[in-house]
Parts: sequence; C-alpha cells; structure tokens
Amino acid sequence: MNLTIEQQKILHALIAKLYASPFNELLIRNISSKICDLIDANYFGLTLLSGRSVPHFIDNNPRDFVPIYFSVANEDFLMDSIISNHRDCILQNLYAKVLHEPDKQNFINTVQTARPISDIAYLPVVVNGNIAGHWAFGRAGLKSPVYSQDQLELLRFMSLFVNDAFQRSLIPPPLEDEVAYLDYRGNIIGQGVIIKEAFDRLFGKNLILTNNPSHNDLRTVFRKSFATFINGNFKVGVDTLVLRSLDFGYNFLFSVLNPENLQPHVKGIPIASVRLLSREGIKEAQEVIDWQRIVNMYSFTPKEEDIALKILKGKMNKEIAYDLGIDEGTVKWHTHSIYEKTGFRSRTQLVIGLTQTGKTN
Repeated sequence: MNLTIEQQKILHALIAKLYASPFNELLIRNISSKICDLIDANYFGLTLLSGRSVPHFIDNNPRDFVPIYFSVANEDFLMDSIISNHRDCILQNLYAKVLHEPDKQNFINTVQTARPISDIAYLPVVVNGNIAGHWAFGRAGLKSPVYSQDQLELLRFMSLFVNDAFQRSLIPPPLEDEVAYLDYRGNIIGQGVIIKEAFDRLFGKNLILTNNPSHNDLRTVFRKSFATFINGNFKVGVDTLVLRSLDFGYNFLFSVLNPENLQPHVKGIPIASVRLLSREGIKEAQEVIDWQRIVNMYSFTPKEEDIALKILKGKMNKEIAYDLGIDEGTVKWHTHSIYEKTGFRSRTQLVIGLTQTGKTN
C-alpha cells in the first residue's frame, strides 16, 4: 500500500478522530467523506441490519436512490456475498460472473438508474463474529476508473479502525444494581444484583426469556413488551411494564442504549436496558410485623432501622436515598451493615427473614 504524504496525514487524522469522538451519525458522515477523498470515491453508505423490513441506512447518495435501492435490496448479490464469505466484495471482481444472470443484472440496472457507478466496494461490519451490516463506497459514472489495488488495500485498512470504533461504541456503561441489559431478542446480557432478585422471583432461577414459555408465562409478557418497545421506535407509553408475582408488583422501564439507533440487531449485543423502578407489596405482612422486636433483636441503629424499614416496603436504593436525604453510597453502606447484623445476603432474604422474625401471634 503506497501512500502519499497527504494521504498519510488524512489517515492519521481519521484514526485519531475515531478514538476521540462519539460514534454517531455525524462522525460516520465525516469519516466516510474523508475516506471517499482518500480513495477517490463519490458515494458512501452504511447499512446496519436492524431486524426490521428497512435497515438503518446512512449515506450521501442522490435523494431518489434510497427508495429505488430498497425496492430491489433482496436482490443485492454483493451483500449476499459478504454474508456468505465474511469478507469484502468488489463489484468489478464479480462482473464476469453475473453478466448472464438476469436477477443480478436486474439489481445492477435498477440501482444504476438512480446512481450510475463504475465500481463499488462492500466491506462487512462484523460484531461478535456476526455480519451486522456493510459499508459501501462507490465510484460515480459508468466510465470512471475502477478501484486500484492500492485504493482497495487502503479502504480495507481504514475499515479495520472504523469497525473497531463501532464495536467499542457498543460497550454499555457499567451495570447498576437495578438495571439489566437486553439484546434485540430480549435476552438478558447482564443484570444487576437487585433486578436479578426481581427476575428470579418473577421468572424462576433459570432465566431464559426465549425458552418457549407457556402463553400465560410472565416471561412471554416481558418479551412481548420489549418487542413492542423496540419495534415501536422507543415511544413513550410503551417503555413501561408492570409485572406481578404473588406478593409483589414490579415496575420496569425500558430504555434504548443508543438513541441514534446505531446498534446492530445481533445476538449477544446489548441494545437496550431495563430498569427496576420500584417494587410494591407486602402490606399484609407489614400489618402483622412487630417492628420493635426486629430492632431489638438485631441492634439496628436509627439509620439502619430507617433503611431496613424502607427495604421492607420495597423501596430501591435511589428512592431510599431521596427519602432520607442521603447519598446512594451511604444507603449501600448501611445496607451492608444490616446484612452483617442479620446474616442475610440479599434483599429477598432480608425481606422474608425480617417478615418471619417480626410476625406476631
């Protein structure tokens, strides 16, 4: 790969920008435009498979190109080649093979009506070993030169850095106790301690949301609600869910991790989160609890007493911190002390244990 001094400068600036800027549509357009300059391309496009009928698409093609392309997208043999071979695909390298195949010629002729090109390079977007979409860079005009090997090597080299930046953008923030991450099918990718206890109570210890549950199974309700949220463009009103076990009601909130929807629908990649907002219940138990007996038995301090009582009422750490005018870290510190004094290891054990200890005759 032979680069001019100017190309080297542009390449260094692009790589630095990829590692210093948020991976969003603005960055994609900026980077893609610069890559076009490097390889003398005119058009670019990023297609991300989203599980919907129309993938997420970022491009600089003529306005009328997109509807024309998607009218024959199922005939895109370049994309088929990427999926089959897990490697880039160059139009000129395939021309001799497709000259006498009517379906492929129909695809070429149709898209050429809106955007005549001499050559186009498709490069796969790979996430966790799965094809999540592709980058495309096209040469305008039927008579423009095709890509040289140096240009293709430069494009492949640059795509490594772009794909790396994209995959880094998919790493979610550290998990909070009340939060779980979900992939596009509703599979749990990671879960905090508190929301795991809620899931265990609602779904059972072996949490597999896609394990063909029965029609009335709460897992089915959860999965369908999440699907409605994802397929409904994350609208307010479909982002909340209430599920009830025999003794508790749980309020959940779905959120998309990347509002710009630059997340591929690939198994195992988190695209959304679900937060346990609150838990309500155990009124009947509270009415028959001798709270003073509990306080005396475990020698709770006044602050531990306040926090333990609110835990018993189903409040989360953030709610407790707000109610008591303290920070969440202080709540966690006192909660740890409560566990030490009582011998319980989780909120579920604590609630059940305190309820049993405080029961009156």
